[in-house]
Amino acid sequence: MSFPPAREIALRVALAVSAMSAAAQAADSSPVRVQLDSVMKLEIGRAQPANDAASFVTADQIEGNPEDELHLVGNAEIRRGGSVLRADRITYVQETDEVVATGNARISGQGASFSGPSMRFRITSREGSMEDAEWEYAPRNLRGCARNIRFVSGDRTTFEDVTLTTCKRDDESWFIKLNDLEIDEYDQTASGTGASLHFLGVPIFGSPWFSFPISKERRSGFLTPTYGMSSTRGVDVAVPYYFNLAPNYDYTFTPRLMSKRGVMLGNEARLKLRNLDAEVGLDYMPEDREVNEDRWGLRTQADFSKGKFGAHVNYNRVSDDDFISDFSGNIRESSESVLPQDYELTYTEKYWNAAVRVQKNQTLLTDDIDYVQKPYEREPQVEVRGYDGNFHGFEVATVLDATRFKHPDRIGGSRFVVDQQIAYPMQGAGWFVIPKGQFIGAWYDLTDLKGSGYVNDSPSRMSPIFSLDSGLVFERDTSWLGRDAFQTLEPRVFYAWSPYRDQSDIPIFDTSISDLNFATLFTENVFSGYDRVSEANQVSLVLSTRYIDKASGLELFRASIGQRQYFRDQRVQFLNTDEDRLWYKDSTGGDGRREDVRSDLLSSVGARLSKSVTASAVAQYSSAENRFVKANTGIQWSPRPMSSLGLFYRYNTASTDPDDRIKQIDFAMQWPLTDRFYGLFRYNYSLYRSKPIEVIGGFEYLHDCWTLRFAAQRYTTASNEQESNFFLQLELSGLGSIGTSPLSELRRNIKSYQTRDTVPGITSPYDYYE
Repeated sequence: MSFPPAREIALRVALAVSAMSAAAQAADSSPVRVQLDSVMKLEIGRAQPANDAASFVTADQIEGNPEDELHLVGNAEIRRGGSVLRADRITYVQETDEVVATGNARISGQGASFSGPSMRFRITSREGSMEDAEWEYAPRNLRGCARNIRFVSGDRTTFEDVTLTTCKRDDESWFIKLNDLEIDEYDQTASGTGASLHFLGVPIFGSPWFSFPISKERRSGFLTPTYGMSSTRGVDVAVPYYFNLAPNYDYTFTPRLMSKRGVMLGNEARLKLRNLDAEVGLDYMPEDREVNEDRWGLRTQADFSKGKFGAHVNYNRVSDDDFISDFSGNIRESSESVLPQDYELTYTEKYWNAAVRVQKNQTLLTDDIDYVQKPYEREPQVEVRGYDGNFHGFEVATVLDATRFKHPDRIGGSRFVVDQQIAYPMQGAGWFVIPKGQFIGAWYDLTDLKGSGYVNDSPSRMSPIFSLDSGLVFERDTSWLGRDAFQTLEPRVFYAWSPYRDQSDIPIFDTSISDLNFATLFTENVFSGYDRVSEANQVSLVLSTRYIDKASGLELFRASIGQRQYFRDQRVQFLNTDEDRLWYKDSTGGDGRREDVRSDLLSSVGARLSKSVTASAVAQYSSAENRFVKANTGIQWSPRPMSSLGLFYRYNTASTDPDDRIKQIDFAMQWPLTDRFYGLFRYNYSLYRSKPIEVIGGFEYLHDCWTLRFAAQRYTTASNEQESNFFLQLELSGLGSIGTSPLSELRRNIKSYQTRDTVPGITSPYDYYE
């Protein structure tokens, strides 16, 4: 039976029925459409299985009998269950349920498509083959070609002599070539043999076996190896293997070869239960060739919660003082000198909570650092905190704290603290007033007094405190650099009073002198911690102004100036004995006592000078010394994404320790040198030490389907040694990366550093509909 391409003819055929009705008319040139299965009634909320779905065909001409053979000629198309088959000619054989497509054959569905000169395919079982084919998987932006493709089932597809890449058609910048490849839609994995990675026409990596997930689900297998180079470790290569043991726990084993030191075995295990999150890491080197010793580092973190109860563990320990500085890869990690070992149990109610803690630590002292203060250990600390933000208009807070402090070299003892606060906030449109009363009591039971300079083993202190915080907000219409804006004027006044209490017989366990800044101007106590309460009769005055864009609400400009006025001398001293001063390396007596009438003057300013330029400055001026003791200033230009220049200056001479003084210039940039080539640079120079603190430089080359990053870094460690690191990373879009990533260092060093998002996201189920 033949249907001429005269007019569209719709045939509804049930293949289980032996008869077919047809109609033909001549007067139109529309293509013919045929439905090869009974049409299922659409049921909202129920998905129809692909194997049960109806099939629809379209062609310029349809010939044959659906009960035997059906020939679709010219722009032939078959649709069924989300899959589409197209070709110049399609023959369907009812007895074998097989489709033979010739001439520009293409089958697609669920984001995957396969094209070739011809193909054979069984519709119901979804089995078939295709020779000399090209393929594409849109959800991962993957494509390639293969000598032979076999559709084993609806979920499995195999390839022979296959290539894969995420580059555009006719772009062979990189590709992976495999002897064979199998994609399993059910397991969401792809695996193959005889893999080789080709980059710019050169094979750079090979593996007898290759596997990667085609979904975001975790899979066991090798993770991307990392390569790097360091002046202390030499060539540094790590090859992690990930074990996906269960949905709620896994394990990663990472052999790490360092040419100057040997092999380190990295281990990381993670566990997630309904009430527990835990992670354990162990790095072990059997024998470090540099020191001829076994070396290791252990880290454990766990959090438990069930109802109102909770628990937390954070335990860290290393084999020796130099472990972190020898094996870390950046200045931040290499500067760590105190490793916490914390254990905590908690109980939480609506208005109060309780905690029991044990806080120990391992303090590291390297050969080039002559002194590190070991913090006191809490064995244990019992704390109860209560808070009600609206108790008949009052804000009430209570702290009860009992702690036993231990130290191997210093005075120890127990401390019990009562901290009771009550405030009554009042506010309206453009104003607020907050009166507040506070009582802090501390009682001690001291041990190991010999040689400490303290003689009273049961000192105590009770201190009442009163404060009054108030502020106003005025507003007017104005403009900022041609933009309509609001300007505010915000004066704030904070008064604090506390009587003098002799605290010369109380040691320092966990207290320090608070740094002067805009936040601490509005605190009653110049000390942080319960071992000291300052004498106070003082008022803080701060005046701020802001310009706010009317259209967007964006803050365009802010400036503040503030100072504290003293009406009484500060007689409470921080360090009481010579042993205290020796321990804190302070023999000058610069310990919190004060006879000045006013504090240093604080000022800050920040402005958005244009859409791409921002500037800021913060300064602290000492009227007693007639000079600036602190200053931070900088300007940032970011005219477009992935383009920024920043120049910063930091100055701090407030410390009595010359080693802690800062006078640094910092320049950072990410800048396009061509359309694809970006320069990366950061230079942090100490004017005091007359040498760089940290330098990092490199480049990024951005191609459509790959990115190459290189960075070289040199910095001064906490032990005053120079450390050099080299990073080289090839990022293959949509697949992964090879080498050691410099991204964390670039983000830390270059403000506003940005990367290109290379992986397309799925936004709806219809993204790949044809």
